[in-house]
Amino acid sequence: MTLVDLLKKTSPKYQTKIPSTNKTVWFRPFIVKEEKMLLIAQETGKENEIHQAIVSIVNECYEGLPDAATLPIFDLEYLFIKLRSKSVLEVVTPILECPVTKQNVKLVINLEDIKVKTFDNHFTELKISNELMIKMKYPSISLFIENEVESMQLLDFYDLAVSCIDYIDTPDQRIMAKDSTSEELKDFVDNMTKIQFDQIIKFFATMPRIEHEVSYKTSDGVERSIILKGIKDFFG
Repeated sequence: MTLVDLLKKTSPKYQTKIPSTNKTVWFRPFIVKEEKMLLIAQETGKENEIHQAIVSIVNECYEGLPDAATLPIFDLEYLFIKLRSKSVLEVVTPILECPVTKQNVKLVINLEDIKVKTFDNHFTELKISNELMIKMKYPSISLFIENEVESMQLLDFYDLAVSCIDYIDTPDQRIMAKDSTSEELKDFVDNMTKIQFDQIIKFFATMPRIEHEVSYKTSDGVERSIILKGIKDFFG
């Protein structure tokens, strides 16, 4: 048995649940070469490279997952946070700017406290008329990697909405988005009324997300709080 095999044999394993499916999955801590991959990506300051590194590490460390790039974003973020907690430390201390005083403050966050926030008024099936229902799917990180998230404009988010249509039900048939062309789907969305399209906007506004409120005290002695969203806030 090689030295590497000895290490692999003694590596601890943990379990967690995928938020969107409640399926239990096992994972190991990330190793030195994987941590180096993440550090190199962080040094570039480019979100796409950081996203790609996170996808690669989650794929390597978890067992029985589909391609991490295809997971809903909140699933991927949650799984990475659990992985980071067991690989380095459960407590992180990011430094963020207080939105009130503008001073930098050090926050103390236990990663084991991080949950996926859900909303009661969130629906993936949108009835836009008496005869039409749209089934939406959650955006994956691959959509943002492909669309260069740093430079996305309002129209790009419109295109993202089109990309998240899963299928359309009519009284007679189910039309799968994958069987339609991009132009057909864009034309379909273009011809919606504002009230109909507002349902799609609400789908994105209320979809599950990583969100955590943290309290802190500024130099003026005032106790304040801030809501952190997404991986970037927790490891900033």
